Amino acid sequence: MNFVVTVAALSLSLVTLAAAEPDLPSAKQKQGSETRSSHRPDVTAASLNSEGIGLTASHKQIIYDAIANEQEQTISGDPQLAVGNTVPDVVTLNTMPIEVKDKIGLLKDYKFVKLPTDKILIVDPTSRKIMDIISKQEAGK
Repeated sequence: MNFVVTVAALSLSLVTLAAAEPDLPSAKQKQGSETRSSHRPDVTAASLNSEGIGLTASHKQIIYDAIANEQEQTISGDPQLAVGNTVPDVVTLNTMPIEVKDKIGLLKDYKFVKLPTDKILIVDPTSRKIMDIISKQEAGK
């Protein structure tokens, strides 16, 4: 009889403990969210700094090599082309090459603009904000 009472008390304790902490995600939920967040960090304009989204020198070289022969666009007027600023609506955003997206998953949702000044703008197409700027020198060229 003591065994039955002990098991019942233990079961009740576990149920109470589980009900007291409903906000804790299960291990499966944690794993899913970690997988999503490690695939594409949440980069917002507010989290940008003058260095962009944190591309490495190797990333910049891969991007520059893949985009070097793309057509350049001239942006008229005097736009402030800096990380966090927006590109004018008249500028065409180009799709990132597949080989770049395959090698640098962070860029899968971004587009680019190649400028005649040997610079490449990495742009968020939904907000048209400049996420990073890659120069020929940064790419080791």
